[in-house]
Amino acid sequence: MEEEWWQTNLRQLNAKGKRLETLTSMYTKINKQSALPRKIIELLLRAPALYECAVVEGTDKEPLVNLCTDFMSSCLEQLQLDTSDANLPQLLNPALHHSNPALRSLVLNILLKELRRQQASAMQIQPLPSNELLVYVLDELQQPETQSSTAAINILTIVLDQGLNDESVQSKLVQLLKQNEVVRCRAYELGVMLAKRSADSLSSVEFILDAALSELDNDDVLLQASVMEILVPLAEQNHGLSYMERRRVFDIISSRVQHIEDNPLDTLLIPSIMKFFGKIAAVQPQKIITGYPHMLACLFDLLASGDETVLPTAMDTLANLASTVQGKMLMHVQFQPAMEQMLRKYSAYTKSLSPPLKIRMLNSLDVIYTINTPVSQELSVILKNWYECFAGGQQVNHIMELLQTPFPDLQLAALGLLKTLCQYQWGCKAVQCTGGAIEFLLSRQHDLHKDVKYLKWQIMEQLSVSNEFSATEIVRFTAYVNEGPYHIQSEVNIATEPQ
Repeated sequence: MEEEWWQTNLRQLNAKGKRLETLTSMYTKINKQSALPRKIIELLLRAPALYECAVVEGTDKEPLVNLCTDFMSSCLEQLQLDTSDANLPQLLNPALHHSNPALRSLVLNILLKELRRQQASAMQIQPLPSNELLVYVLDELQQPETQSSTAAINILTIVLDQGLNDESVQSKLVQLLKQNEVVRCRAYELGVMLAKRSADSLSSVEFILDAALSELDNDDVLLQASVMEILVPLAEQNHGLSYMERRRVFDIISSRVQHIEDNPLDTLLIPSIMKFFGKIAAVQPQKIITGYPHMLACLFDLLASGDETVLPTAMDTLANLASTVQGKMLMHVQFQPAMEQMLRKYSAYTKSLSPPLKIRMLNSLDVIYTINTPVSQELSVILKNWYECFAGGQQVNHIMELLQTPFPDLQLAALGLLKTLCQYQWGCKAVQCTGGAIEFLLSRQHDLHKDVKYLKWQIMEQLSVSNEFSATEIVRFTAYVNEGPYHIQSEVNIATEPQ
């Protein structure tokens, strides 16, 4: 009886005038049942009339399209995808090749969710019965809409290695490289994600990586910048770094900076080039800092320029260069005078830059001073010297000035940096040596943002266990900490009897 009801309603969907009414009845019924038999769900997913309801044809049909998408979602949730099912590709094919991007996105995200569930359960990813489903997902990368491409790339990153050397899969990948720049960049991103997995995977997609590198000679500056961004994760593994060295990627990109006068267009690429080298340096600091000194010289010039169009990228790049312990040590050995000069420039920037750029600068300094492992005495001395170049001595006046501004985001960035500095003994000492700093941190101002109050409390928690303060001060700090970050001091009114 139940199957007959669904078949009857599917036939009624052929009557266009009754589709909304019929589909509403079907949607209500499927959500009243926790688990339809798989046979019925497969019947629904193979019904052509259902997919006709999902075709976008103007705003008047929007309620039907949205209802159909919701109904399909309920069907797929009850289906309990089995990626090893030989019938799955044909079952999902109508939705994966539908003209409605929302429907394709729905199916791809449910498929991705299942694959991630398999990953999270520490089980092996179930082998696909064929490469048919891989080809269908690869087709999504050619679609003009972008909403599903990320899901498709994530799916393929998980399962494509199962059929990477298959002729139909290779043919589809080659086809992607012949499309427009948006589709090509999706192929490059997929190639990099696969290449990261192993040297064997890299070998299988080397033709994709080579195609990406050829774009660096393209006249389209935005395309070159996109490709550089895509290539960065390749350096996270040694086999990826070896490939980039064999192809002289770093030399090719850095040469654009050395011959900037020859091609004015390259000026537009400078921020992207800096970003590329900075992100590479975050994972391979020695390769960049010792191997490409002219890139560092260019970076320091950009940081000193005061040009607010390039300063955000330049600040992030410097932070990436000095984000690791090795990076900090190398910057000290190779570029100590330049680092000191630049930090003095940052000192001036605390007064001259716009509030958003001040926040960016404070966040970049926070990255430079953050260390997640025990700090050696040598490195602590280096960082103390850098800080005093920025601060003009052993004090936190610049940070306190920024805390007096009416911008909560700027206050949070300043306190975030102060909290990081207080991980060091010299940072606590700098707070102690700054008039009004302790009083501000201990104050219970009602008008401060709750996140500002919380950061102040965290800093006092650090200071309450510091050896830089007297026993009396520690008692005050501990009392403040015990009261919690949002304690409200009661106001005591003393009444006097009139004479």
